[in-house]
Amino acid sequence: MAGICGIVSEKGNCINDLFLETFYLQHRAQDYCGLFWYSDGNIMGTTHKGLLEANFSPKILREGQGSHGIGSVSVSREPISGLSRHQSGTMTFDGNLHNNQKLKDYLLKGRAVFSGYHFPEQILDCDLVSNLILNEHSFEKGIESLLDLIEGDFAVVNLTPSGIYAARGFGRKPLVLGVKETDEFGKSYSVSSESTSFVNTGFEILRDVKPGESVFIDKTGIHTVSQVDLGDRIKYGTFEWIYTSYPDSVIDGRSVSEVRKKIGALLARKYPVEADIVSPIPNSGRWHAIGYAQESKIPYEEVFIRFDYSGRSFTPGDGKKQQLIADTKLIPVRSSIKNKRIVSVDDSIVRGTQTKKQVQRLHENGAKEVHGRIACPPLMCACPYGKSTSKNEDCIARRMSKEDIRTSRGYDTLEYATVEMLEEAIGFSREELCLTCWGF
Repeated sequence: MAGICGIVSEKGNCINDLFLETFYLQHRAQDYCGLFWYSDGNIMGTTHKGLLEANFSPKILREGQGSHGIGSVSVSREPISGLSRHQSGTMTFDGNLHNNQKLKDYLLKGRAVFSGYHFPEQILDCDLVSNLILNEHSFEKGIESLLDLIEGDFAVVNLTPSGIYAARGFGRKPLVLGVKETDEFGKSYSVSSESTSFVNTGFEILRDVKPGESVFIDKTGIHTVSQVDLGDRIKYGTFEWIYTSYPDSVIDGRSVSEVRKKIGALLARKYPVEADIVSPIPNSGRWHAIGYAQESKIPYEEVFIRFDYSGRSFTPGDGKKQQLIADTKLIPVRSSIKNKRIVSVDDSIVRGTQTKKQVQRLHENGAKEVHGRIACPPLMCACPYGKSTSKNEDCIARRMSKEDIRTSRGYDTLEYATVEMLEEAIGFSREELCLTCWGF
């Protein structure tokens, strides 16, 4: 996963807003970060390993001056710069290309050069995307070529001397446009992976970039430069509403927090149970659990406290990092657990390792019963559009029945949301939603 954004300021400095917008995407990735901007015709900025706030000091931000720039948080070193005989740009990318090898071969046959790599398998998706786009006569033609050639999905933001280009693939990766106006800087225009970037920076949502659309943003506004008719190839990223996006975000016109509460309410209607409290596995299960509690009228109480200085366990590309964060991030509240019948609500079960551990901790701390309610169907496949789950065999539901998962993980009852619930909560039909992770 990655979080990408860009800002163009009509008559002022975009650096502070650019930093904050990128900062508010930190939940999408923590491995690398980068900011680049144009100042007096020169490109400035850098990339770093680690968190944005730790690598871009207040001094750098105070001294930075730029009319337009882009930022990213990602699992690889981005943004990256490229140059061809047709165009140039500094690009950042959210997505996954699962025909990566074919694309490498295609580009190498066309005499593309990839520098800075010790081994061919290290060539990054972002580098491939940059080459494919810059190989064409214009950004929008590059996107059209990308849509024809790739197996996967993407959103991309590209910084140029004259402004910022942005494009969205088939719909799984969100990209939203915003605007604000101040007396000091006039109008500023923004594009971001999520509208959570806009809330504290004062931007208002204009609309989402449409699947297959390329836009150009300059001081005069946001301009559509291409719209590819994708037909039935449009698929919206269901997991954005279930887990990935921040609760205050609005993705394709649907509030993430409201969708999650609706899923929780639908779980409560379909799978009622007598219990003393409803509690999430925080943070991702919180809004689903609120919806379950509101619908069931069972009191909401958090029996795990998420330690504020732990990262997000599903986003690191390294499995050992994922495991370390998952093992340390939750602290049980014993007084809230003892002698309670608990409805434990989580966004999903992938491998089941942490599920087993947390249910066991509830029983060890005196829970009388633990009832699992999961906000999506059983995960059956590794996601070909992301990289957190690497292979199908990682998914416990592929190897075990629901009853076996229930007993082996220690639940008294276990129920999952259905595709029909996702359709109702999100407001898109199953034909419009990406359901690959669930085997559809």
